[in-house]
Amino acid sequence: MKKFLNFYSTKVKLKIIVFSSVFAFYFLLSFLMVSPGVGLESLRFINSIHDQISQVMPKGVYVIDGKDPSFNTVLESVVKKSYSADAISTLNSYETVNYEQRRNEYEKFSNDWFESKWSSYREQQKDIDLFDLGNDLVEFDKAVSTEFLSYGYVHAGIQWMFQPGGLSDIFSSERKEDLLRNQTIIDQYLYESKIKSSDPGIDGINVYDSPGTLLINNKVWYLNKQIENIKYGFNVFGHNIFKDKTLNESKMPKTKVSADELYLPHFTDTLDTLRAGVVFFFILLIVVIPGYTFTITMLIINKKKGNK
Repeated sequence: MKKFLNFYSTKVKLKIIVFSSVFAFYFLLSFLMVSPGVGLESLRFINSIHDQISQVMPKGVYVIDGKDPSFNTVLESVVKKSYSADAISTLNSYETVNYEQRRNEYEKFSNDWFESKWSSYREQQKDIDLFDLGNDLVEFDKAVSTEFLSYGYVHAGIQWMFQPGGLSDIFSSERKEDLLRNQTIIDQYLYESKIKSSDPGIDGINVYDSPGTLLINNKVWYLNKQIENIKYGFNVFGHNIFKDKTLNESKMPKTKVSADELYLPHFTDTLDTLRAGVVFFFILLIVVIPGYTFTITMLIINKKKGNK
């Protein structure tokens, strides 16, 4: 007991500094490990998608003319189907249990999103910039991930932790397997050979079968489909639907997207770091903070008694 009391009564000032420094380091380490999460890797990938959108459909270039006689038809088919094709193509039709049910859920979510975003454009016959459409599709992808997959895919790790069911999701084997699949790349030709879809046209893109989300492969396929949609826009019912009637294939700034132009996310490494950070964080809450509080309190009491 005497040794215990002596510990708190000698070199008090130095011990306060040392314990506070160690505590600050541990707190900062655990905070930095849990804060980014998988969402940081997703953000890097999303930024690479934004870069491609800026190159494929630069702002102000491909603007669908709201006064064009075929505007409503294109909006209700080509634009609307862009959302459903985007979402449904991420479902693995070859392996997903209850595929038809999931497909219907994705399609309903897509249609609701489309109506929320573009119904006013239809009513007011407003021009649509494909740059804005492309960026909204990115926001749509994030919403699909949150709604149907995992909150943690597009949010910070510390937010994921405190979501209902967040901790069990973080440590689930299913989540890690899904993230491993999403960071895997296969030959693009092989991937696209497994996707059965309609060609771009007035009926929009319909996806019939898909191997699902191998993230890079899926987005390369989808972006190139949108490039084909742009080409179709040069000759809708025999005329150019864009406000700039001089646009044609020869003036396209980019005609193909490849896998090496997108950021390859390291989801599983980030998940492992997050898992370790969660353990550190709870050790901090349960052990470190109470221990630090007790130690500093005892040292301060002894310091006030004149011990140095």
